[in-house]
Amino acid sequence: MFKLTALPASYGDCLWIEYGAEDNPNVILVDAGPSAPKALISRLEQLAARGGHLELVVVTHVDRDHIGGMLKLLEKDFYGAAVRDFWFNGFRHLSKLEAFGEKQGERLTGLLLEKKVAWNAVIKNAGLMVTPEFCPSFDLPGGATITLLSPDAEQLERLRINWVKVCGEADLYADVPAETEYFGKDGLDAFGATAPLNIPALAGQPFTEDSGEANGSSIAFVIEYEGKRVLLGADAYPSRILKSLAKIDEKLPFRFDLVKVPHHGSENNVSKEFVEALDCKKYLFSSNGANYQHPTQSAVARVIQHAPQSELLFNYKSPYSEIWDDRLLKTMHEYTTSYGADDGISISF
Repeated sequence: MFKLTALPASYGDCLWIEYGAEDNPNVILVDAGPSAPKALISRLEQLAARGGHLELVVVTHVDRDHIGGMLKLLEKDFYGAAVRDFWFNGFRHLSKLEAFGEKQGERLTGLLLEKKVAWNAVIKNAGLMVTPEFCPSFDLPGGATITLLSPDAEQLERLRINWVKVCGEADLYADVPAETEYFGKDGLDAFGATAPLNIPALAGQPFTEDSGEANGSSIAFVIEYEGKRVLLGADAYPSRILKSLAKIDEKLPFRFDLVKVPHHGSENNVSKEFVEALDCKKYLFSSNGANYQHPTQSAVARVIQHAPQSELLFNYKSPYSEIWDDRLLKTMHEYTTSYGADDGISISF
C-alpha cells in the first residue's frame, strides 16, 4: 500500500503517509498544523498500541501553521509512538556560528534535545539542503525513497539573518513577541459578491513569487514507492522546486501521481510555469482558509487552466474551496473536485 492523508489541521499542514504492508505499514508524519489535530493524536495512539513507530517526522519550516502542533507532540512523547528520525533545520544548521537560538530557549530545539530524539540522523545532524549540483536522496526502511528539492544554502542564510524574528512570529521563543497580526486572526472572512469565476482571467493574473524567509527555507521533497511519485511542496518557492526537479529528472514534464500544492495554494507559490512543468492529474490543497484565505482563486485557476482534466483535492470544504465545486465550471473546464471529511482526505496509489 501507499497512501497519503491530509489531516484537518486548520490553516496548516499535517500529512500522514503510509507505505508497505496493509496490516503494518511504515509511517511518515509531515508537520502537525498550528495545534496537533485530534485525528492525528488518535492515529498516534493507535500506532503506539500496536507497537509501531514513525519512520520519519518532518517539520518543514518554522511557521506556526506547520510547527505549532509538533511542540505538543514532543511534550507528549508522540503519545507513545517512537520516532526513528526527525527532520528539522534549526539554527545550528543555518550557520557555523554559535547556536544562540538554543541558548535563548528556542522551544522546538529544546524539546528535541530534552527528549533525546534522533535529529537529522540520516545526515549526522547536518542541515538538510540541496546544492546547485546535487539533490540528496535517502532510502527509508520498507522501500520508500525521498529526494530533497528545497531549501538551498541561500534560502537558509536568509532565514538565519531573521531567525529570532521568524521564531517569535511562530511562538517558538517564550520571550520574543509576534511581529505580525496574521497569527491573531480567527475564523473565515467572507468573499462578498459571488460573481461568476473567470478562470482564464484569474489564471492570467500577474505572478509575483513568494519572498518570505521561512517559506523559502521549507523542506520540500519527492517521495517514491513502488513506482509511484508524490511531490510535497511544503511552502517552498516554485522556482526552487523546478530547479531541483530539473536536476533529478532528465526531461519535462515531470511526472507525479500527486502534487501537494506549495503554501496551501497561495497566489505567490503556484505559477503557470510550475503547473506546466508537471505531468500530474491530482493536486492537493491543505487549508481551511482561516487567516490567509487559502487557496486563492488565482492559484486554483492556474492549476485548472494549465493542468487540464485534473482532480482538485481539498482537505476541507470551506468558502475558499467549495466555490470550485460548481457543475458548470467543472463541465466547461474539464476538472473534478474531492473534499475531505472529519478525518481529512486520503489518496491511495
